Amino acid sequence: MNENSQPIFFPVSRFKLIVMSLVTFGFYEFFWFYKNWQLLKTATGRDISPFWRTVFSGIFGYFLFKKIKLCAKSYCVSPKFSPFLLTIVWIGLNMCFRVPNPYGLVSNLSVIALLPVQERVNKLNCVAARNHNPNSRFSAGNILTIAVGGSLTVLAIVGILMPA
Repeated sequence: MNENSQPIFFPVSRFKLIVMSLVTFGFYEFFWFYKNWQLLKTATGRDISPFWRTVFSGIFGYFLFKKIKLCAKSYCVSPKFSPFLLTIVWIGLNMCFRVPNPYGLVSNLSVIALLPVQERVNKLNCVAARNHNPNSRFSAGNILTIAVGGSLTVLAIVGILMPA
């Protein structure tokens, strides 16, 4: 068991993951993928590119979800999600941006597919690295992003829903 503060996967509260994903129009989800691949690379010593695995997260997302599930099992943390199903849901919701407005707003809900994975990550990190920072507080940069991104999100929704 790892008593240090280095988590195996990216710690973030589910609430923070939802808020940051919504106000950044889903870009925080790519940050989430990048951080997870980066920590996995550090933990395993494998020669992988977190950047490219993030760019192609539609393909590599499944493999990340699967790694998280396998790692959770190895630490006796019951993984309660299907990597394949969550990958399909995440890709499907992201593709909804192509449907006519206002239905394209559904694509902003793609974060829903990451929530079961993040729940396991948080439990796994608590077992594997008890003293890690759970990343549940909003930093000054997060608050600035929420203020700017939240305003843009509200303006975008109002613009989409207003009659022509």
